[in-house]
Amino acid sequence: MKTAGSSLRNWWLGSSLVLVLAGSASASLCVWRNPDSDIAGIFGSSGTYKTVFKDISDDVATRIEKRLGFSLDADETQFKFFPVYKGKKQVGTVMTHAGKGQFGAIEVVVAVVPSDSGAVVKEVRIQRDREKAKAALRSDKFLSQFKGMGANDEFLMSNDQSRLKPAAKGAEKASQAVANAVRKLLVAYDELGVGQEKAGK
Repeated sequence: MKTAGSSLRNWWLGSSLVLVLAGSASASLCVWRNPDSDIAGIFGSSGTYKTVFKDISDDVATRIEKRLGFSLDADETQFKFFPVYKGKKQVGTVMTHAGKGQFGAIEVVVAVVPSDSGAVVKEVRIQRDREKAKAALRSDKFLSQFKGMGANDEFLMSNDQSRLKPAAKGAEKASQAVANAVRKLLVAYDELGVGQEKAGK
């Protein structure tokens, strides 16, 4: 026989489970909110894109985590890539990620292009955040630091001798969250062998 107490307990447990799952899912799932304006702004004119899904096997996940030095989020069993085209020629790839900032999720957009040493960052944008240092975090001074960086570069955010400097005093956690998102996407791109491809494929 169900009692009022047992029903309340079951409701509480169910609600807690939903909250836990929602919290873990928000860690990295991220839509590309402004593809048209981002393509025009990053690649210089309008273009097209398609969506490529890449599942992550346990072996690939282990390799990615070893290179990163930290674990993937619970929901990261698949990565999404957006090859960008001008006509039939691929000019780059866009990726998105939601990292954990100091005051909530920071949605990061990363555009990469090929180079002799592998994919490198063409541009990083922030499409949504709740940080107090919002203006500094979205500034060209901060985001331009990532330009030209690849998967094997050092992404440590520091006020000392590191290549990367925080966006503003007090924004160290948010700045590192952006750096971690960029590096994670670069490593995933490298490990999953996305590369360049023809528009017709």
